[in-house]
Amino acid sequence: MTDLQILVEETGAESGLSFNIDGILNESVNLEYDGNVAAMIGMILKMCLEMSEDVNNGDLKQVMIKNKDGIVVANKSQDDKCIALLSKDLSKMGLLLRRMDSVFNN
Repeated sequence: MTDLQILVEETGAESGLSFNIDGILNESVNLEYDGNVAAMIGMILKMCLEMSEDVNNGDLKQVMIKNKDGIVVANKSQDDKCIALLSKDLSKMGLLLRRMDSVFNN
């Protein structure tokens, strides 16, 4: 897995975290309440994974949450390790999605 601090810097995200699918935090960068955020994103990933399996769409890889003030991109690996990046700049969406795909496809 890649270095989280470098990933945050390369993408220009404000913050990032690594955790497992159960929401157990491993590391965070520039994020207050990181344990709570890891738990919430872990739950979202787990629910999306179950939905994806229920509708036979294959294994979940990525979830994007977009609102008017920012974006969260969270990826899950085959062994249930997760990374999420958070940005308040919606124009960085393409970069976040592309970089996260490259990290998890290598």
